[in-house]
Amino acid sequence: MMPILTADQITKRYGGVVALESVSIELNVGEVLGLLGANGSGKSTLSSILAGDNRPDAGLLRVGGVDLEPGSPAAARAAGIAIAHQHPGLAPDLPVWENVHLGAEICGPGKFLNRALARKKAGELLESLRPHWDLDAPAGKLTAADQQLVEIAKSLALEPRVLILDEPTAALAAAEVESLMRKIGVLASHGTSIVFISHRMAEVEAVCDRVVVLCNGRLAGEMAVSERIDEAQVIAWMGGTGGGAAAAHVHERGHQTEVRAPSLQRLRGAHLTTGDAAAEPALSARGLQAGTRLRGADFDVRQGEILGIAGLQGHGQEELLDALAGYRKLDEGHVKLYGAPLIPRSPRQMIDAGVCLVPNDRHRQGLWLEQSVEFNLAQVGVNFEKHAWRLRRVSKRRFVDDVVARLRIKTSDVRQPVRTLSGGNQQKVVIGRWLDARVNVRVLLLSDPTKGVDVIARKEIYEAVGLLADAGAAVIVYASDTAELLAVCDRLIVLYEGRVVAQLEGNDMNESQVTSALFGRSAA
Repeated sequence: MMPILTADQITKRYGGVVALESVSIELNVGEVLGLLGANGSGKSTLSSILAGDNRPDAGLLRVGGVDLEPGSPAAARAAGIAIAHQHPGLAPDLPVWENVHLGAEICGPGKFLNRALARKKAGELLESLRPHWDLDAPAGKLTAADQQLVEIAKSLALEPRVLILDEPTAALAAAEVESLMRKIGVLASHGTSIVFISHRMAEVEAVCDRVVVLCNGRLAGEMAVSERIDEAQVIAWMGGTGGGAAAAHVHERGHQTEVRAPSLQRLRGAHLTTGDAAAEPALSARGLQAGTRLRGADFDVRQGEILGIAGLQGHGQEELLDALAGYRKLDEGHVKLYGAPLIPRSPRQMIDAGVCLVPNDRHRQGLWLEQSVEFNLAQVGVNFEKHAWRLRRVSKRRFVDDVVARLRIKTSDVRQPVRTLSGGNQQKVVIGRWLDARVNVRVLLLSDPTKGVDVIARKEIYEAVGLLADAGAAVIVYASDTAELLAVCDRLIVLYEGRVVAQLEGNDMNESQVTSALFGRSAA
C-alpha cells in the first residue's frame, strides 16, 4: 500500500546549526505514528516542514504519491495536512468559536460568514474534547489548557487526511488527555493518519502503532508498538547511545517500565535533617484566598526544602503561586517570610523580597521571545544594578556564559533569539536567570516547570533547581505529574477545592495517599 505521506531525505539548517539531516519517514493510511526525541532533536522543525510552515533546504515531500510544494501552508492544507501546534496560534480578542475556524471560515452565499453554522460546528468539535464551553469568550482569556484544546479543534475543523499533533497534551488535565486519546482512536479508525509528538511514554504506548526517534536532527531508530514499548531502547536512542546515562533513568516497576524524573534529593546529595524540620519556616502562609479557586490554604516551607503541590487541575495551584509572586491580589490571608509579615502587592516587590516565580506559560509570561538568550538571562540581574546606565558588560557576559554551560543550554550563540530554542532549553533560560548572584532568591516558585519537556532535559532542569536549593532557597513546585512530584520533593501538600487537604512526607509520600487526597478523601 502506498504511504499517504512521505518525507524523503529532509534537511534543514539554521546558520551553522543542523536542525535536520537527511531524515526520511513514511506515514500509512489510518496509522498513528509517534515522533519522539529530546528537546532540540528536530521534532518541531520536521512537523513544521510537513505542515508547510517551514521550507527544507533539501529533500522531497509527497502526499498520496504526489509531490508537495515545500514551504507552502496553503499547498499543505489543500493536500489535506493540518497541524495543532505546541504553542497555540489563536487570535486572543476573537471569540472561541471564530478561532476554531480561523483561516478556514465557513461562508454562505456572497462569501459572507455563516455565523450560525460556524458556531454550531465549533461547539460540536469542542464538546468532543471537553464539555461546557463558553463559545463567546475571548480566546485570550482562556487557560493554557483550554487554548490548547481550541488549537486542536482548529486543526480538526479542516477534516484533514494527515493530522500532526505537536505536544497536544502538555497543558491538559488527565480527563482531557483521556478524551483526546479516544478522539485519536476514532479518527484513525476512520482513515485519518496522525503524527503524534509527546514526551509521555504512556500516551505513546496507548495510541501509537509505530514510533520513530530523532536525535540531534537525525533518525536514531524506529520500532513498532504492540502492547508495550521498549522504553529503555527509546531513551537510549533519544540520548544518542545504546544505553548509558540516558537509559539509566528508566526504572522497573512491577511488570512495566516507567520513566521517572531523577530525585532532587539524590541530585543535590542532601536531605533535610530533624534540626531543619524544627527551624523557622522560610515562608509561612495562613488562610490564603484569591478568586474563586483558592479558598483558604495553610502551609509552611523551610529553607532548602522542596515542597510539592499536588492536586487536580483547577483546584487553586496556579492561583496560589501567582498570589505569592504578587501577580494576583490576595483576598484574605497572611504571609510571613522568615517570620516577618509580608503582603504580596506586585511582582517587583516580591522579587525584591526574594520570592521569584517560574511561570506556567513561558511564552506569555516568562520570556522576551524576540530577544536573545543573553538578554533573557541577564535581564533580571540588570534590573538590580544600582547604576543601570553603567552596565558591567564583562561580568554580565561571564554570568550568561556560566549559566549556559552549567545548565547545558543548547544554543549556537548567546545572541540567538530565544524563540528559536527548543522548549526545554527555553525553560532552562527562565530558571537560569534566577542564578544571578545579584538576585537573592529566598523562595523559588515553579508552576509545572517541565511541561512539554523531555526526560533528559527534565533532569537538567531539576539539577538547576537543586543548585538554588543548595544555595539555601526554599522551593515550592506545582506539577501536573504526581509521579514527578513524588520523585523530586521532600514533602507534599495536596490541594482540593482551594484548600490543603493533606500534608505528606516520608513513607506517606506515595501514589495511593496522593490519589485519595486528590478526590477530597483525606484532611490535613
